[in-house]
Amino acid sequence: MTSIIGKTIKGHTYYYSREVARVGGKPKVVSQRYLGKAADIEAAISGATVMPDRTRHLAFGDVAAVWEMLRRLKVTDIVDDVVGSRRSDAGASVGTYIALAVLNRVVDPCSKLAFETWWAKTAGERWLGLPPGALDHRRFWDAMDAISESRLEEIERRIVEAMVATFESTAQGSCWT
Repeated sequence: MTSIIGKTIKGHTYYYSREVARVGGKPKVVSQRYLGKAADIEAAISGATVMPDRTRHLAFGDVAAVWEMLRRLKVTDIVDDVVGSRRSDAGASVGTYIALAVLNRVVDPCSKLAFETWWAKTAGERWLGLPPGALDHRRFWDAMDAISESRLEEIERRIVEAMVATFESTAQGSCWT
């Protein structure tokens, strides 16, 4: 079901076309499109062209698809369960850093030093909301240093189990010894 809603931000009302559908038995916003202020909508209806002052194009589809797959496989949860919790000032969990590194390698590989710049060109921040400075390359190295070889083997075993369960397939052979 599509409806038009208004959001008041700092005293100005902005309008959006919002589509809501049932997902998993619960209502969920499945798409939302910015329409503008009332004057913008009125001008569009009367035939006038309203051009935005600026636009910002962010990578979305590939980033969202890979992040959803990582979520379905519970990669972050598995890594965090094996590695344990981190200090509260770490920026993000080890699992989050590993999932982000995997996401980057699948979508648009770059060095950890360039990761923060790449991330700023994606829509990922909209759903992850990490604190400023959390994507510094040294944070990735700290997270990776927290994973010993034995922990890595356990993470691998659990992710393979999650893949088999999620995709209802059978594992041929063994990935670990």
